[in-house]
Amino acid sequence: MEALGITPTGLIAYIINFALLVILLQIFLYKPVKNMLAERQQHIADNLAAADRAAQEAAQQRSEFEKELAQARQASQVEARKAAETTEKMRQEILEAARKEAETIKAQAYKEAEQEKEQIAADLQEQAADLALQMTRKIIGEGIDEPTQRKLVSQFLVDLGET
Repeated sequence: MEALGITPTGLIAYIINFALLVILLQIFLYKPVKNMLAERQQHIADNLAAADRAAQEAAQQRSEFEKELAQARQASQVEARKAAETTEKMRQEILEAARKEAETIKAQAYKEAEQEKEQIAADLQEQAADLALQMTRKIIGEGIDEPTQRKLVSQFLVDLGET
């Protein structure tokens, strides 16, 4: 082996140097790199767990939001239904009030028409009485006194009303 340039003391020195290099690399390089990789792996695992928690919270918040949205929709439908019912009730009340007012106006107009009819009839009767008195005076003359003439006219109007 000496022909190859390998001496036993050189070989022992190489072995000691190699062992020393392995020990130094183990202490100063392998352990810190291993620790750094472990920390990195732990950091990634923590981030993945946080992402899972955030996704679960987002899903939970979304389901709560959808539930609240459904409740709000239902409440708005109930309110819309109540408003429609109230509007319909008010419409019915207005229609009923208008019907009552129309009936009142109709009854008042009928009453006024009846009063006017009675007034016209009374006026006609009075005019007829005056006309009868005038005709009686012309026919009979001034010989009959006023109360007798009135009695005759009244009797004439009664007879006229019966026919």
